Amino acid sequence: MKLKTPDKYTSVAILLLSASAILFSISLIIDPEDITTAAFVFSGMICALTGIFTFAFSGSEVPLPWLFGILRAQETLNLCSIKHHLGIQGKAYFLPPSVTGEAKVMQFNPNSTYDGKHGSEKGSFREKGPAGLVISPSCDLLIQDLRKRNALVIPDNKEGITCLLRETIEDVFMFAQRVSVSWHGERVTITLHTYPAIDGCNIIMQKSAKCCTMNPCPVCSLCGTLIAEGINKIVAFEGCSVSSSSKDISAVFSILPSTDSNP
Repeated sequence: MKLKTPDKYTSVAILLLSASAILFSISLIIDPEDITTAAFVFSGMICALTGIFTFAFSGSEVPLPWLFGILRAQETLNLCSIKHHLGIQGKAYFLPPSVTGEAKVMQFNPNSTYDGKHGSEKGSFREKGPAGLVISPSCDLLIQDLRKRNALVIPDNKEGITCLLRETIEDVFMFAQRVSVSWHGERVTITLHTYPAIDGCNIIMQKSAKCCTMNPCPVCSLCGTLIAEGINKIVAFEGCSVSSSSKDISAVFSILPSTDSNP
């Protein structure tokens, strides 16, 4: 096992303190009445103080992007395998509270096809809706954090949701350097440019692209959840494409027509 090497901030602090020691040593050797002695002492003090502050505020660095990406990959693949053995084949649908009666957006994976025309009343989804699995979306903890730390308010129009997606992904969580959102009728395409966790996406895609559609990662799940709650309609996750050369990922969602409250 390799010994853990100091991070770059600790290394810089050590170099500064070493330089300070050298400068003080030189000041002791040369003529104390020489004007350059004061310069060496002054420079040594600056290096010492800077080194102490750098060392004090140095900490663990952010995990490598590829490592961050693959951390979630196996969990996504495992859940996909479990759903397959349970006979659940449908893609992920994000259901707003008006559909399920829950206090938050839920993720639904049907056994077969689903048109969104069932279960708009509180409690009626499980009674009248198609068979499938209803779970909390993988972004649920992110949503809770947004509500707690950033007083999340989800707008009810496309322009506001677009701004919210950009602010959330770019500025708050810094999941991507830039986010592009395009609305074409009932389809929404969200592109995350220079996505740092793309290695995890590649692993999942190599195993099965369907796993991504059935079990969207927290980032894609976050997009679908914000859209579903904002427009108050069921949102289906159609899939995700990966561009390894540019490290961009594009997630595509479709908006189902409004449900009838008395199916």
